[in-house]
Amino acid sequence: MDKLQSDIKETIYQEAISKIKKFENEINLDRISNTLYDMFENWNFCGFYIKKGNQLEISSYKSDQIPCSPINMDGVCGKSIISKNTIIVANVNEFPGHIECDPNSKSEIAIPFSNYVFDIDSKEFDDFDEIDEKYLKKIIDLIIV
Repeated sequence: MDKLQSDIKETIYQEAISKIKKFENEINLDRISNTLYDMFENWNFCGFYIKKGNQLEISSYKSDQIPCSPINMDGVCGKSIISKNTIIVANVNEFPGHIECDPNSKSEIAIPFSNYVFDIDSKEFDDFDEIDEKYLKKIIDLIIV
């Protein structure tokens, strides 16, 4: 496995969005997690955490390992929802407070929306960038609209 080239990554996201839109009125977090996870072979976690009090609990997901839940607000997801900003981590081992649920995770992206965090981990270092953020936000818009 290697990091995807930008044009290939964009094509995969466009195909994923087309598949997700075909669910029409049945677009939900499970279908999104499953569709995306199955399309990106580098990913080892794709899911959603929901904020409950001072913790995040797993909602819908697909992954190689059972995810940690509940988790505190010190990790990537917690800091993302507190700051209301996307966080892209090139190397999770260098992120203070990172919560390791799968030792094979090397990089991560967390995007907050509403009371949720859309969280994706990859088995490759530096696997996420502005292309991921752009398309994942488009997918989040399909949920919210």
